[in-house]
Amino acid sequence: MASNLLLNTASNGMNKPKLINSSAYAAIITIVFIVVITIWAELSISLKDWLKNFSGHHWTSKSIFSALLFAVAAVVIYLLPHKYNDRLKGTLVFLLISTALGTVILTAFYTGHHFRLF
Repeated sequence: MASNLLLNTASNGMNKPKLINSSAYAAIITIVFIVVITIWAELSISLKDWLKNFSGHHWTSKSIFSALLFAVAAVVIYLLPHKYNDRLKGTLVFLLISTALGTVILTAFYTGHHFRLF
C-alpha cells in the first residue's frame, strides 16, 4: 500500500517519483558543477576574481550559480517526457555516490593544494 501511495500522482498534479528523480539528477549536476568551479577557481585567478566581482565574494557567487543551476535543471528534467518510477532507488544511490565522490575530490584537492603538491 505504501508503494501505491508513492507511485500515485499527487493531488496537485505533480508526479512525486518523477519530482524526486528530477531533483536528484539536478543535485548530481549541481555537485559536479560545484566541484569543477571550486577547483577551477582555485587554479585560475581570473575566474576567482570574476566570481568575487559578481557578488562580492567567490563563495557567494558559486552559491548563487549553484542554486540557479539546481532550480533550472530540476524543472527541465521534470518536464522531459520520461518515466522515472523504476529508477528511484538507483538514482538516489547515484546521488549518494556523487556526494561522497565530490567530497573526496574536494578534500583531496585542498589537501594537495595546502601541501603545495600542485
